Amino acid sequence: MIITIAIVEDDINQARLLESHLTSFGIEKGVSFNIMHFQHAVALLENYTANFDIIFMDIQLPYMNGMDAARSIRALDKEVILIFITNLTQYAIHGYEVEALDYIVKPVEYYDFALKMSRAIRRIDEKPGHDMLIATDKGIRKISPKSIRYIETEGHHVIYHTAEGDLRQYATISSIEEKLQEYDFYRCNNCYLVNLAYVQRIQGYTVVLDGVDLRISQPRKKAFVEKLMLYVRKKNS
Repeated sequence: MIITIAIVEDDINQARLLESHLTSFGIEKGVSFNIMHFQHAVALLENYTANFDIIFMDIQLPYMNGMDAARSIRALDKEVILIFITNLTQYAIHGYEVEALDYIVKPVEYYDFALKMSRAIRRIDEKPGHDMLIATDKGIRKISPKSIRYIETEGHHVIYHTAEGDLRQYATISSIEEKLQEYDFYRCNNCYLVNLAYVQRIQGYTVVLDGVDLRISQPRKKAFVEKLMLYVRKKNS
């Protein structure tokens, strides 16, 4: 398991202590961490993407305090686990306002840290899957890849056809295909990236999914059919 963590802490010694605790915890539990350190919350919020599993957030920070930063994060990301690191317990107890998992009092002792991390790991294990942030023409939206039926390219944009409606984003279909590599998406032609979970049948050079007919290009048909068969076997195994 690789867990992506953000440490938002202006005190470099405190940040290093947390990283040391994470290293010790990872060795004990057999968990790997991808850690990013931010000295203030503004740096985290700039170009925020929903790729963090856990955010350790100091409350006393320059430019923007941790509680205000947590509110901004929650507006973008409902799933990320927030844990406050602070010596201001009177503020930390208000973490319920931003659905924080817990708080740890400075100086951070390993035993307390390990207890909170174990709880966070259990929460991650309970998650059905990772969501993704999409910067659409109407603002940032967060969706589950599982809700995407297919994606099509339109000029310099892509259109996500989801169970909740269509979303339009300035992007290339190749860049979206790369982001969705871990999920069961495959191209039936240069214009369409299909979620194999929604495929109902293939008729000649047409793939039917949930009432929509999409054209399969001749060069891609063999690989697309093979990918679909692998998906079906994996699903039924």
